[in-house]
Amino acid sequence: MKYKAAILGYYGFGNLGDELLLTACLDMFTRCGVSRGDVVVLSHNPDETSRSFGVASVKRWKFREVAKALRQSQTLLLGGGGLFQDKTSVKSCVWYWGIVRLAKFLGCRVWALGQSIGPLRSRVSRRLAGDALRLCKAVHVRDENSYRLAESLGCSNVIKGCDLVLTLKAGAVPSRKDGGCVLVNLRPSAELDSFVKVIAPELEGRNVLGAALSDEDIDALAGLSLREIVRVRTFNDAAELWAGASCAVGMRLHFGVLSRLFRTPLAVMPYDPKVTAFAEQSGVPCIVDAWREPVMPIPVPECAGEIDALCREMLAL
Repeated sequence: MKYKAAILGYYGFGNLGDELLLTACLDMFTRCGVSRGDVVVLSHNPDETSRSFGVASVKRWKFREVAKALRQSQTLLLGGGGLFQDKTSVKSCVWYWGIVRLAKFLGCRVWALGQSIGPLRSRVSRRLAGDALRLCKAVHVRDENSYRLAESLGCSNVIKGCDLVLTLKAGAVPSRKDGGCVLVNLRPSAELDSFVKVIAPELEGRNVLGAALSDEDIDALAGLSLREIVRVRTFNDAAELWAGASCAVGMRLHFGVLSRLFRTPLAVMPYDPKVTAFAEQSGVPCIVDAWREPVMPIPVPECAGEIDALCREMLAL
């Protein structure tokens, strides 16, 4: 085998949350004695992924490249995110199921970390997701809803845990000042207009910065009166931006995760069940039909140790 692990997620699409998930996976492997030279990443933009992370990477849409990488890998890690869901399209379930099946055929041990599962509205989606997840040696999920859904799909190897980004080191957390800015994140969704109507009046006259974790967030934020929109591309960018924030209000899951890491009062707008689940875990309010004042999230639990133990077990099998 040339690689100890191939990693698959929604990487290379310019979404900060997914790039942070990849960062967390690579940090885990490093802690477990696996160098970046022993890892290959399936990415939408392999040149950028190789340049940014110092790993081998192949185009996730090129069958021959993917098959070669999997044939040379000991394991395939589904590295965080909501891979098995049909809110956008059943195609997501079809594609990830196909890669898992291919990996098994080529002799890879498949396992999953930091997953949100669902929604799975169609019978086809449930069947594909269940088949793929049952092929995994371990399925580590980041919320209670995903745990229950995985069990209902017949998975006996499900482990409840945290979002992988919560294992990243935030460094020194700054003290909060009332004069700091309000960070706001919006993303395209069917609920966007209703969220804007609720929060826009509450933000009038305040020092508000837009935090775009993806290029598509920039257009979504254009409907608010903002001092500036900042495109957040790296963890260091986020640390610098959150250091000047007095509170945060946002839609994206990893906007919430970063706010919890950096100990910033937070309220979320739940466009997806995974955001609602995160709010419950973090003890922060959801803004739906009315404004809710941001509150300080529950401190991040230590979760790197259990993830590292699972990684070592999967590599040793």
